[in-house]
Amino acid sequence: VDTARDDTCILAFTSGTDKKLATLEATVPGMASVHGCIGAVDPVRTFGNPEQKKRILPRLASGEALSGFALTEPGAGSDLTALKTVALDKGDHYEVTGEKLFITNAVPGRTVGLVCLLEGKKPAVLITDLPKEENDQFQMVKYKLWALKRCYNQGMKFNKLRVPKENLLTPDVGDGLTIAYHGLNLGRLALCAGAAGNMRVMLANMIPWSAYRRTYGQPIITRELVKRRIARLAGLIAGTDALTQWGAWLIEDGYRGELECIIAKVFGSEAQKEAAVELFMKTHGGRSFLHGHLFGDEIHEFLAPCIYEGEGEVLGLAFFKSIVKEHGKQFLEPIGKAAMKHGIKAPNPMNPVHAWKMRKEFGDYAKWMVKQRFTGSPRQSVPGMSPKLSAHIDFALEEFGKMPLEISGVVQKHQLKLADRQSRMSEVSQRIQDTVLILVAAIWGHQQKNEVSAAAADILCQDLRRKLTGKRPSDTYFRDVNKMADMVIEGGFEPLTGINPLDIMMPYAQ
Repeated sequence: VDTARDDTCILAFTSGTDKKLATLEATVPGMASVHGCIGAVDPVRTFGNPEQKKRILPRLASGEALSGFALTEPGAGSDLTALKTVALDKGDHYEVTGEKLFITNAVPGRTVGLVCLLEGKKPAVLITDLPKEENDQFQMVKYKLWALKRCYNQGMKFNKLRVPKENLLTPDVGDGLTIAYHGLNLGRLALCAGAAGNMRVMLANMIPWSAYRRTYGQPIITRELVKRRIARLAGLIAGTDALTQWGAWLIEDGYRGELECIIAKVFGSEAQKEAAVELFMKTHGGRSFLHGHLFGDEIHEFLAPCIYEGEGEVLGLAFFKSIVKEHGKQFLEPIGKAAMKHGIKAPNPMNPVHAWKMRKEFGDYAKWMVKQRFTGSPRQSVPGMSPKLSAHIDFALEEFGKMPLEISGVVQKHQLKLADRQSRMSEVSQRIQDTVLILVAAIWGHQQKNEVSAAAADILCQDLRRKLTGKRPSDTYFRDVNKMADMVIEGGFEPLTGINPLDIMMPYAQ
């Protein structure tokens, strides 16, 4: 294994193979993501020293040691400041004491990246080889879990478990949480790719069932409502494909991709949930709940990604905070500090006394606002792009032009109380994410050689634009939906190539 380039292997798996494997057995790419993205592989590959890479990576690459990442605790999920597992320095080793919960690949004898508090203070990651058998220092915590039913997902308790000091990862910047977030970025991207694969299977099974099922003398595949579902699902697949390829490209080019991977995770998980419940289940009707039916057997697997790798709305808050962080530091934080210096509780630029005492801070902020108001929306064109997709690009860029002032206004209005305005932050964050997706999906659609894939991207963009503007669907939109659905039904949707539908359950004499 060329450990200098195994990042490319991981990304190739994420952007391509993950989707294909998910159409055959969704557990396989999920396990690959746990092992290679959020397990011990990425922490060692990215943050390990040369000795650690040489010693640990070959075992992980060969499959001799499957890995997981032990981050979540009974009281610490999204709130990682609540970590309680500690590692105490005992000379040539650390003694780890604490409990972990919901850890995939947590099996005696496997390897985990264990997040703990070094000396009870600083977050750190220890690459830990779990004992081959339970003992006084290590016990498994077993429970019944509806999701991840084909994986080992268990808890672990540590009581002064010895871990060699040479297994401590020491990043150049940050601490153990930096390591955790880096792996989670890859895992979130892999989750989106897995959702793309699962939705392919749903759509591939909706078409033959809809052609078979008849109501009032006609197969339901001729009905507009069913066609709308088929078109919508094709659009969701286009969106997950676009985000997966975009995120993988950025990371492979050396970008951290944190915000991009959040968008991919949130959209991928929510799209899969919608596809399963609103499109797949409703089209299959009562048969969805038969034992052996894809929906009934896998519903928890389809819903779990909304929670795993970070709950969607909570990630949206983190997304918003990251967006406003630098702006706040550059303009709003100086205003706050100046107000405290002059004893001003509520700084108001319209107050002559405030304006004079804080003229520099208000002036810097005013210059930024004037620049935003008169710069105008950016205009860019993509050579050869269809008018429909080009219109989506124009819409997204126009929305981006409005957002800086709006976002700044939200921060300015709520100031130190912003952290308590979660609903507003979530709403603004989601609109930013949807606008980004319009831009990415339109460009992705333009790059596709397949006409139906480009049409699917267009339908998704139309749906997102209506969501953002509140406009009702037009008759032209419904005609676009029917036309695109017919192309999918006729076999023109490339993402469904090679997927064999399951047998129809409870067939009846027609």
